[in-house]
Amino acid sequence: MGSSLRAKIMSGVIALLVLFASALAITLYLIQDSSTELMGIEEYHLRLNKMVSDLDVYTFELEIIAHELNGIPPPAREHAQTRQARAHELQRIVGQIFAEAIPLAEKGSEDDRNDIGDRLGIARLIGSLRTLEVGTKGFVDAAIRSIDRAVEGKTSEARRALEEMQKYEDLDPVYARIRNKTAGLTSDSLAETNLNIQQIIRANLLLFSAAGIFGLLVFLVITGRLQTAFRRLANAFHKTAEGELSDPLPVTSKDEIGDLTISFNQMVEQLKSKERLREAFGQFLDPRIVANVVDAATGQLKEVAERRKVTIFFSDISNFSGIGEQLTAANLVRLLNRYFTASTEAIRAHHGIVDKFIGDAVMAFWASPFSTGETHARDGCLACLDLLKSFDGISQEISEITGLRRNVPKFHARMALATGDTVIGTVGSHTTKSFTVIGDTVNTASRLEGVNKIYGTNILLNEECFRLAEGDIEAREIDLVTVFGKVEPVRIFELQGRQGALDPVTAKLNNVYADGLQLYREQKWREAENAFRECLKIRQHDGPSLEFLTRIANFARTPPPKDWNGVWQTASK
Repeated sequence: MGSSLRAKIMSGVIALLVLFASALAITLYLIQDSSTELMGIEEYHLRLNKMVSDLDVYTFELEIIAHELNGIPPPAREHAQTRQARAHELQRIVGQIFAEAIPLAEKGSEDDRNDIGDRLGIARLIGSLRTLEVGTKGFVDAAIRSIDRAVEGKTSEARRALEEMQKYEDLDPVYARIRNKTAGLTSDSLAETNLNIQQIIRANLLLFSAAGIFGLLVFLVITGRLQTAFRRLANAFHKTAEGELSDPLPVTSKDEIGDLTISFNQMVEQLKSKERLREAFGQFLDPRIVANVVDAATGQLKEVAERRKVTIFFSDISNFSGIGEQLTAANLVRLLNRYFTASTEAIRAHHGIVDKFIGDAVMAFWASPFSTGETHARDGCLACLDLLKSFDGISQEISEITGLRRNVPKFHARMALATGDTVIGTVGSHTTKSFTVIGDTVNTASRLEGVNKIYGTNILLNEECFRLAEGDIEAREIDLVTVFGKVEPVRIFELQGRQGALDPVTAKLNNVYADGLQLYREQKWREAENAFRECLKIRQHDGPSLEFLTRIANFARTPPPKDWNGVWQTASK
């Protein structure tokens, strides 16, 4: 609305302006009140009501699963495991709902957009929700125990846990009471909003009737222009809220709307700058780590340090020094960047965190909350299998990447995963910190990567990693070794593929190799040698079989001590 339009209105219809101003003031006041009430209903009342209803539904579904798995006859194992997985998913969902519902109620009880009655009503819900959370957690824990024991075949323990669930029969009336409370709050707020709407209608009818046809026309002209400007701004704000940063809006007036449009354009430009900065910063630090170590309320860095079961990853390029001697600095960096990019994409795609690049080595880890539950070992294994395919692609592109047409180097990268208890958290000085993992498992993973050289393998796992992931992968036991710097032996496995993806030749090789390994440990050298030679007939260059044939030949000349336990001492760092 420009100054010329204001001058015409002021000079021609000053009396009507008083009426319109009164109508507008009353209308804006009531609209703001109604809008505030509706926002409170949407943000708190309806969400809390839905959360309580969802909790009732999910706990009921969990109870059904528990009774189903404890039925007679029990369901098939594959179906039972599927229902068990669903039960654990329900446990996570129920916990997440409580984690969101109680802070939401606390926030609603303090939000000035709700009137005093609504805030008191929501405040009363907090205690009920906390009580409900305790009862529900006990119920869910009992249900999960019953389900897990039933799947494990521990019928008596499952039945006891099922009986323990009956202690929580009084949860249903609690759910009903809380639903009634939230429904009542919603109903009261809607009634109040409806009253405000009726007041808006009466005030507009009275004042606009007095203003007459001319006033109505003037009003329509003014509000028409305002509506167009506000609609343009509202649409732009909605797009911005959804992450779509729009182009600058045209400034069509020199009034407050024009100023707002200018401010909006400046805000969008600042957001674009911050987005570019965030994307650039994300290349140096994983955004998931930032979200984990920065307090969302204060913006301060949290001192995070705890012991968790974590899966650690190391990879290294074979003969990297020799490759580096053939390449210019620029081509060497291109190769490393291609290798690091492939590694990062596969690791992040499977919920892993790239910890650091050490020369040509990549260190990464999988841990909660980035991988849920105990899926970290599985996620790590699947990432390694994807990486193996990516490394094959790099090997085929090596000539193009390095620019060499003659004496093109061979690209091969070794990988290893180790699962175990590890300290995870922020480590560093007052001025420089990193979110990393430290501990013996890290050393084990690093050593196992080097142990690949002994056996000619691509991916080695420690036993704990294999046990956690064996339902999703195919692997064969390779050996029992003590790695450099450790005394305790480590049972190692070669990761070969996803579950069910093993080809018949490899499956046959694994069976013959397992027989040879057992004969080797029993010191039946001739039989073991025959088994490993049979492995080479199946796969000519099977690295582990070649390694054991070399050992057997040495043991034929220098037998091991009588108390030999089959553990091989490695010297690989």
